[in-house]
Amino acid sequence: MLGDDMGRKKINVIEKFWAKVDKRSDNECWLWLGASDKDGYGQIWDGYAGKMKRSHKVSAQIHHGDSDGRIVMHSCDNPSCCNPNHLSYGTNADNVADKMKKSRQAKGERQGHSKLTEAQVSDIRNRAAEGYRKLCDEFKLAPSTVYRIWHRQAWQHINAR
Repeated sequence: MLGDDMGRKKINVIEKFWAKVDKRSDNECWLWLGASDKDGYGQIWDGYAGKMKRSHKVSAQIHHGDSDGRIVMHSCDNPSCCNPNHLSYGTNADNVADKMKKSRQAKGERQGHSKLTEAQVSDIRNRAAEGYRKLCDEFKLAPSTVYRIWHRQAWQHINAR
């Protein structure tokens, strides 16, 4: 089928998909062999839709039908996997719950905006008797931050040493 005015053939996204998937057994990840985005998710150009799509979403649509506005979740947590047995539809809340259950969310130092290290948080908890003022001044923190650390409302995953 001819697609554009230059006479080039548009290739069906499903044909393009299968040409870039390393299909293995039903239990293994089927790795995307084409281009990937910065997060490791496969990218495929859908000429008919005129946009890039993520390969795992194309796989889910091929094998599980339309998403009806839901997101595609990986049971294997491998962004380049296109195995339909590893993919399911869910809500954002389902995806967040799955992430929390598997401890995949960035916490503490790993989340990128932290001003403290885990060692400093432990130090703050161990030195609670010294009072807010001293610790706020030393670590350049607001009193509410120190309060949240002491009462485990922040940095809950860190135990005082």
